[in-house]
Amino acid sequence: MRTAELGAFLRSRRERLAPATVGFPTSTSSRRTPGLRREELAVLAGIGVSWLIRLEQGGANRVSAEVLNGLASALQLSPVERAHLFSLAGVHLREAVDGTAVSEVHLRLVEGLNPNPAYLLDHHWNLVTWNQAEEDLFPLLADPDTGPRPNLLRLFLEQEVLRSSIDDWPLEIERLTQQFRSHLAMFPSPILDDLVSRLLKAHPEFDQAWSRHDVAPLAPHLRVINHPVGPGGVEQQRFEQHRLGLPDQPGWQLVLFLRR
Repeated sequence: MRTAELGAFLRSRRERLAPATVGFPTSTSSRRTPGLRREELAVLAGIGVSWLIRLEQGGANRVSAEVLNGLASALQLSPVERAHLFSLAGVHLREAVDGTAVSEVHLRLVEGLNPNPAYLLDHHWNLVTWNQAEEDLFPLLADPDTGPRPNLLRLFLEQEVLRSSIDDWPLEIERLTQQFRSHLAMFPSPILDDLVSRLLKAHPEFDQAWSRHDVAPLAPHLRVINHPVGPGGVEQQRFEQHRLGLPDQPGWQLVLFLRR
């Protein structure tokens, strides 16, 4: 817990918040400092004023997720600011940052990566958007039965076509499981816990990989795709795959394939 930085961050967010936006009087004659008073923030966050003073002055040794959630809501923090608040306090986010809408900026980013295949994963490992090159590489994404936001793990475990098109499918399942375990530790979520429970019951490959408790980073690696060409033909396409975090969407990933 970085107490001094936490206190400074809370003060800066409190001082930038206009009282009128949260229903307090806006008269400047009775206000000596900008933004909200500590008493006002304490009311909004549902905590004691003395406790808020200790937090802002760096005198607290620990703080609960409930208090942090109350402060984040009262201060109207963005998803990135909320994640930063929890990080400073040394507390794991109970759930990944809310909000699954894909911004126009991210849509343009994924489309702009053509002709390199690319897709975007949200914090639940659902594919929320992909470009045409990705759909050409994996045509199943265009299948209406796949759904608008298919889950990456379920695709790899349940779609038979991927077992033949992914040249090292067993190793890829191991790799994805290890990366997913790392992700779950950083962005815990009941939705992900439920997903794990269902996959453990339905897929022995996932059960075996999960039971080893191995973890892995989002490191680049070589991917070989057996891509159908013509009647009954197959062409091996080699890519360097990169999985990159999005700073403005904690828990989201941009997955990019560069041809080799």
